Amino acid sequence: MEEVDRLVFNFPLFKDYREKERFLKVIGLLVSHQITFEKAAELLDMRLDELAFLLDKLGVEYSLLDEEEARLERESAHWILNNLRGELS
Repeated sequence: MEEVDRLVFNFPLFKDYREKERFLKVIGLLVSHQITFEKAAELLDMRLDELAFLLDKLGVEYSLLDEEEARLERESAHWILNNLRGELS
């Protein structure tokens, strides 16, 4: 447990140990898909864009989709948009 305490203490964000610990726990819940991105932001009292920026800078992956699933989602969204544009023309 000393190793965990040392890692939390040395975490560069936040000054207070409890804030650091809370951040790391919430991020752990997020990346293990136990909570949503929105819930993580709420628990950390951060705006969604602030949390997204911070996670991006830290290199934290949090998407529920893997790369292939994300590609398929993008393709589906483009297909839907193109079909809607055709119907509205």
